[in-house]
Amino acid sequence: MRNTVFAVLLVACFVSVAVAADANKNSVARPDVVALAPTAVHPFVNSRAIEAATKKIFVSDAVNNVVNIYNASGKQLAQLTGFSQPQGLATDAKGNLYVADTNNSQIVVFKPPYNKAPTKLADPGYFPAGVAVITIGTTTYVGVSNICSAPNCTQGGFIVYKNGKSKGAFQSSSIYRAYFLGFDAKGNLYADGEDSNFNVVVGEVANATKGGKTFKPLTTGNAISFPGGVEVTNKGKIAIDDQTGLAVYTYNPPKAGSLGSPIHTTALTGAGDPVTFAFTNTNTDLWTADASLANSNEYKYPAGGSPVKTISVGGQPIGVAVVPAEIP
Repeated sequence: MRNTVFAVLLVACFVSVAVAADANKNSVARPDVVALAPTAVHPFVNSRAIEAATKKIFVSDAVNNVVNIYNASGKQLAQLTGFSQPQGLATDAKGNLYVADTNNSQIVVFKPPYNKAPTKLADPGYFPAGVAVITIGTTTYVGVSNICSAPNCTQGGFIVYKNGKSKGAFQSSSIYRAYFLGFDAKGNLYADGEDSNFNVVVGEVANATKGGKTFKPLTTGNAISFPGGVEVTNKGKIAIDDQTGLAVYTYNPPKAGSLGSPIHTTALTGAGDPVTFAFTNTNTDLWTADASLANSNEYKYPAGGSPVKTISVGGQPIGVAVVPAEIP
């Protein structure tokens, strides 16, 4: 039975006026999605509740320029501000939160309990949309997908930071708009996006943590209608969200330039625009950020079906992350 959990809202009223999402070329939501109008924000951090929560769900709201933190029951524990169109999110084994602060051209990094000034990784000249993190040994790598370059939203690309430092962004003629990405345990980077003709592209930057900068497209045995979140499971499987197909497709690692056909198709029943998703550390369920329904849904993985929980977010949810995080 579906268990709908309504988060504690910090606003007195909910404005129903709609704003077209496609007015912003930097958005990674489907262009047909209509977002709710901005509402009043109330920044706060309940540090004690955050430290007590065994599971935390982070959701970015690109309309209200906030990142909200909830516990597993849907109670809001914090609202982080200071962003301009926050989109992709990621977390690491230490519970650090990484935010793609798109219009500010930077990645913002918070340490738990998320009540101190964050570290910022500059991404000059680009609009970052997705973020991924992997720690290999004592070295932390942060991968970023730049949906387009500033100021006119022309060709995007990627950038990789090694312990907070980068040798600069790189591009590929095979991908024009880079949406989302994820590391595997070996430091390879998988990403999706669109080419210059707006066809969906999936590909790999091999050895990205070792300086690799070549994006090679990968074929799939099924069609992906619109690029969404990319994650790699703790078993090395590559999972890609289809915002239009309302499903997460899971593949074996690529062979001979192909991911092949999905080994799992996780139907996100009842979803509107599931822009991204995040696995829990058990790899038995996932949470989505739904830009159309303005909520975050929990689904069984890989079974899918109807949501088992729903958190009402408001605005335009784009990114989602979970602590404890699943580590490839």
